[in-house]
Parts: sequence; C-alpha cells; structure tokens
Amino acid sequence: MKIFLYFAFNFFSLLFLPISLFSATNTVNISIYNDSKPSSVIISPFDGGYEVKGDDKFIYQLEPKDAIQIISEDNLIYVKTLNQTLGKFTRLKVIRKQGAGTFKIKSLIPNTEERVYFGNLSLSVYGKKIKIINHVNIEDYISGVVESEAGTKQNLEYYKVQSIICRTYALSNLRKHAEEGFHLCDGTHCQVYYSKNRINPEITKATEETKGLVIVDSDINIITAAFHSNCGGQTVNAEDVWKYSLPYLKSVCDTFCTAQPHASWQKKIPLSNWINYLDKKHNYPVNDSIYLACALNYIPPPDRNPHLLNTDIPLPLKEMRKDLDLRSTCFSISKIESDSVLITGNGYGHGVGLCQEGAMKMAERGIPFDKILHYYYTNIHLIDLSLLDFFKD
Repeated sequence: MKIFLYFAFNFFSLLFLPISLFSATNTVNISIYNDSKPSSVIISPFDGGYEVKGDDKFIYQLEPKDAIQIISEDNLIYVKTLNQTLGKFTRLKVIRKQGAGTFKIKSLIPNTEERVYFGNLSLSVYGKKIKIINHVNIEDYISGVVESEAGTKQNLEYYKVQSIICRTYALSNLRKHAEEGFHLCDGTHCQVYYSKNRINPEITKATEETKGLVIVDSDINIITAAFHSNCGGQTVNAEDVWKYSLPYLKSVCDTFCTAQPHASWQKKIPLSNWINYLDKKHNYPVNDSIYLACALNYIPPPDRNPHLLNTDIPLPLKEMRKDLDLRSTCFSISKIESDSVLITGNGYGHGVGLCQEGAMKMAERGIPFDKILHYYYTNIHLIDLSLLDFFKD
C-alpha cells in the first residue's frame, strides 16, 4: 500500500511551501543529447503516430516505419523525409496524435546508439547544434532515469528506493536549467536519462507503486536527494563536499557496501608527479623531511573528514579527487618501489547521501524501501506529492 504521510505536520507551514510544481499535467522538459549536442538526428515513431510542426504549422504526418531526418544548417532546422524535403524552420515540434506514444531517435553526427522515449519533442538550433527537448510525464521520466542510474538487475524494493530519490531530486532541481529553457538535462549534471525503461518491468512497477512519493525535511521542503555509487563504508557530510550544510545529509556508517563491486580501488602515480602536485598546487613543504614523510605514508582516520593529513597545512580532499581523477575522497597513500606512490581508496562518488550499492544490499536482505531511505537521510519524511499540491497557493 502506498504510504501517504509519515508524520504530522503544521498546517501553516504548508501554506508557505517554497516549492514550485512543474505543471498541471505533470510534464517535465528534459534536454536530451545535452552533452553530445548533435548536428543531425533521425526520428521515427516507435508506437503511435506523430504530427510534425514547423514554426507552429503542420508540415508532416509521421507514422510507424516512417522517419524524418533533421539537420542543423544555416542556423535553421532543415527537415527531410525518406523521399522529400519539408523545408527549413527556426523550431520544430514532434507531437503524438493522441494518448501515449513513443518515438525512436538516433544521433547521426556524432553517431550514437538509438534511444526510445515517451512524450513529445521540440527542436531548435543553438550554436549550430540541435537543441532537443523531450516533453514527458514525470513518472515516465523517472522510470527511464531509474534504468539509466540503477541498471536492470536489481529487485523491486531497491527500484522503489531509486524511484523516490530520482523523483525527489528532479522536483528539487527543476530550476537548474531555467535560463536555457528546460528543467533538467539527461547527463550526470542532473540525472542520467538515456531512454525510457525498456528492459526490466520491475522498474515500471516500482515507479507506479511509489507514484508521487517524495522525500521532505522537517520543514516540509523537498530535499536534495543526493546519491552516489559506493561510500566505501562511511557516507560524507554535505558540508565536507559542498559549501553548505544540510541537516538531512549527515555522515552515517555503512557496512552494507564494503564488499560490493565499487568498494575499493587503486591508482599508481609517479613519485615525482605526486611531489610536484603537492608543491605547485598546495604549496606543501615537500623539502621538509617530516612533512614529506607524512605525505608518503598516510592512512585516513575512521571518521571521514574533508582534508588530507593531520598537519597545519590542510589539503582539500574534494580538490585532490578532481585534480588526480580519483574515484572517491577516501584513500590512503604509500610509497612503493623507489619512484612510485600507490593511492588505495574506498568507495566511488562524492559520498553524500544514499549509497547505491549499500542500499542494493539492504534491499537484497529484505529491508523495506522506507527504512533504507531513513537510514541514509537524517530526520526526513515521505509524503505524497498530491498533498503538497493540495496546500500550495
């Protein structure tokens, strides 16, 4: 049974919710191929027919087994079918005729694998590339994100967890690309969304059974539902990675992920590169034998902290992870041979919020989705989105 409300709330606080819901039709606008930015794509119906409109005028009826090719040319959208040219336009819309519909789309330049999506499309030219927006129902979007972010081999209970955090993340970040004319992108900058769910029906079931459920904090604000692949045994406080603290993103011990695929890693780098990095980037006194010894033989403390080494010169771990292309900020350092340093790490990702591999193991052991969410997020509640909608201004 769907859980509608896990807590008692104050009526007056609901009247002033700092939440702007996306639309009355529950449609979100997602920029697809946002990172690759194609200059030519081909589109074909997968299920149902579509109308094609150029500059808001009907130009073509797109039926199954038919296709249109779209090319960026002279800052316009050049459209052609298999046997005719339809013209050039400043904007193009591909709209399903009635009810639900799905379409196939493939980037030709650059050449990528075919994708399948629910909903409608709008296209325009931006910087000689094609800007492609998928207008899709929030729940159809969530099921596609869950498949992209969590894979196709998990159980129903974990997919419920992922559905709720993906829905929560989406709704708390709807303004992320407001200046660009859409809500979210399809890459890791927002949430990975490379297709509709096509492989595991348990994903669709999980999305349906948690429909509308989101995570809110004690002030009934939708939270930033951060998640990562593997925390290495201890999640991280939000303020240790970002510039601000959040009461629900606090470090917790996680024994469930420590034997999972992304629990550990190693990276070997030349000793000279390591010393040069410390010297040039952090002004670390590498010529001091005591300081150098600390930098060549480091074991992190049990509790995660934001800096490397217990010296008077703090070295920000999040910077080091980015600069050295490391999987996480939890690692030890040791000198091996005479000219190399071995970095041995735990975890994969920023470490804030829910640990996916830990949550997967919890779900395998029969722990229900709500208990998993409460384990990783501190002092949170699950609420049905319709309740927020009911009390909004």
